[in-house]
Amino acid sequence: MTLRKKTSCLILAAGLSRRLGFDKASIMLNGAPLVSHMAEMMEKQGLETCVVVNSDFDRGVFQNRSTMTAVNPDPDSGRTGSIKIGLAALGDVSRLIIAPVDRPGFSSDTLRKLMSLNYSSCPEKDGRGGHPILLDKVGITAIRESPPDVPLRNLVTVTRFVVDDPHLHLNLDTIEDVEDLLSAWERISKSWDVNSKSK
Repeated sequence: MTLRKKTSCLILAAGLSRRLGFDKASIMLNGAPLVSHMAEMMEKQGLETCVVVNSDFDRGVFQNRSTMTAVNPDPDSGRTGSIKIGLAALGDVSRLIIAPVDRPGFSSDTLRKLMSLNYSSCPEKDGRGGHPILLDKVGITAIRESPPDVPLRNLVTVTRFVVDDPHLHLNLDTIEDVEDLLSAWERISKSWDVNSKSK
């Protein structure tokens, strides 16, 4: 039995990106949208993956893949609402990795570390917590039982572990952030390789 067997993944991509002005999930990188690259990486790590999108997103980008999708018709209800919708689509899960599409700066080495743990946790760099986040059964239950507008930090306490991913805190909120992603994409995409190791 592998440590990954019971781990599922939610990619959160339902945000309306009002500050940025266009859909973060659809940022094109090497001919494919960011969210497609992220889903592919998760699946290569053996994770059952569901992408939570808004009603305007073209789910056809996943038509030739095993990726599940779920629609959040009210993204303004909060990120916890998207997680609840994704959990409903995934069904009974006991371990869940949550990866916001606008926080793509983690490595596959960091992802594997999360997958090896048995308690709610997240990576840390420079004293700040980052993404993705692993939720254990207790955390998952707390979210299932919560209203959709309660922030995740009010529901789950995570244990941090230090990583050295150089782009861990990349957060796609502005045009400048997107430019940072484009300039760093080659390095990030290499770090997403299933066999990559952090240096």
